[in-house]
Amino acid sequence: MGNSFRTHADLVKELEQMRRQVSEIEDCKLEFQKVQEKYERLLDSAPDALVFVNTDNKIVQVNAQFERLFGYDHGEIIGRELDVLIPERFAGRHRGYVEGFFREPRVRPMGSGIEIYARKKDGDEFPVDISLSLLQTDVELLVSAAIRDITKRREDEEQIKLNFMIQSTLNSMLKISLESVPLEAQFERVLDLILSIPHLSLQSRGAIYIIEEDPGILVMKAQRGFSGPDQLPCEKVPLGKCLCGQAAARSETVYSNHVNDSHEIGCKEDFPHGHYCVPILSGDRALGIINVYVKEGHKQSSGEESFLASVASTLAGIIQHNRTEYEKEHLQAQLAQAEKLAALGRFTANVAHEIRNPLTAIGGFARRLDKVIPEQSKEKEYANFIISEVARLEGILKSVLTFSREVAPHIEEYDIHEIIDRVLRIKEEICREKSISIHKAYSELPPILVDNAQLHEAVENLVLNAIDSMPHGGSLTVATNKEVHDGFPYVYVSVHDSGTGIPEEKMNLIFEPFYTTKIADKGTGLGLSITKKVVEDHGGFMKVQSEVGKGSVFTLYFPYKLRQ
Repeated sequence: MGNSFRTHADLVKELEQMRRQVSEIEDCKLEFQKVQEKYERLLDSAPDALVFVNTDNKIVQVNAQFERLFGYDHGEIIGRELDVLIPERFAGRHRGYVEGFFREPRVRPMGSGIEIYARKKDGDEFPVDISLSLLQTDVELLVSAAIRDITKRREDEEQIKLNFMIQSTLNSMLKISLESVPLEAQFERVLDLILSIPHLSLQSRGAIYIIEEDPGILVMKAQRGFSGPDQLPCEKVPLGKCLCGQAAARSETVYSNHVNDSHEIGCKEDFPHGHYCVPILSGDRALGIINVYVKEGHKQSSGEESFLASVASTLAGIIQHNRTEYEKEHLQAQLAQAEKLAALGRFTANVAHEIRNPLTAIGGFARRLDKVIPEQSKEKEYANFIISEVARLEGILKSVLTFSREVAPHIEEYDIHEIIDRVLRIKEEICREKSISIHKAYSELPPILVDNAQLHEAVENLVLNAIDSMPHGGSLTVATNKEVHDGFPYVYVSVHDSGTGIPEEKMNLIFEPFYTTKIADKGTGLGLSITKKVVEDHGGFMKVQSEVGKGSVFTLYFPYKLRQ
């Protein structure tokens, strides 16, 4: 047997050795802790979220950036499978990628062109860039993944793409505005452009409305994206009504992400949707609106709104350019017509002067013959016919010369009712013969400054037209009163008949010289032209209202001036 007895000195020596070993272990432990802390600080100082995964697809380590990005605490994520960080639709495919990477490890830097999404603890998804590298430890093989949230970068990229497409669209719109095509066709092409931008969350449906003759009504001029007539938007919208009318009335964008009580007009839009209704403005004045449809529940976007405001501004330029061109063409046509009429007037006046002298001689000789020709003879009938026709021709010549002359009104102070009464007294007999009743509706008016002869002729022309429009009898009413237009006082004379009325398509022609609806032996077509000229020479204007089968109202407005 060996001697197992140990002396006190041996025990003391062993104890001292054990103490040194424990001290070395403690020193190693402290050093390990320092290294571990340094390693963890190094991980936490990394700008990207870091996650380490083993071959079992389990998470073994993360850094502080990871915890902040994904919302997990360190303790609740360690040991869980990597799939928890992957959207469910990508989970199966992603597991295959991880297994393949372990089999054939390779460094994959960030921005490798693969579209990747990650999932946070609360379920939110976001786009990421991931760089992968292999890490061999003493214990196991790990994959380290550096994860970077690229949401802001994606948004910036999308904004750059959107800005480019918006600018391209606006440039295309400007080109369209310069093309010689109808306004409606330009609007349709504009809608095609803006509804085709993929970066806008629109419904590929839209319409453009403008304000035309009626300042209180929006009229649809173009639409796109509707499958049939049953789903078309409203053709007309009163200002202030529905979303479109509100946008135009308030001159500001109106937005709704669903059909609500603001849709006051019942159109057959039986599909879920919302609207951007953006006014087309010229200064503070609304020219129309652009109505773009969005999906129900769509979140309002300042970028979309800004883009549509730019579109509306460009549309305002298109509308104004179109109207300027129309007015230019209209003025050119008016100028050409005025030059034509001026030349015709000069020619007519010359012809009238040349005809008047021989016509006067014919009339004089015919009246002399009439005095000596026996009654009841054929010659007497011929003479009377010549006298009658000469009188008619003299009347025509008088009208032609009146219209052709540029004579300033001889202004004096007159009681306008006396002039009207004189005209009506002259026409009383013919009114009785035609069963036409005469009515007066005079208001109390002081004397005003007018040309007696010209006003008499203007009123007489209206009364004669009224009589001719009632061949089977009727009612003739002459009324007077005062009105204010654009801040200026006027005295008016209105002649109202219950005759045949004037068709709407002829309303724009009745003031044209030599245009007449009467049969050949009843008019020259100058009566209304002369009347209009008289009123305008006095600084006034004319209005006409007419309805076929119910009669017409012609109103002369004269400035209400008294002698100073």
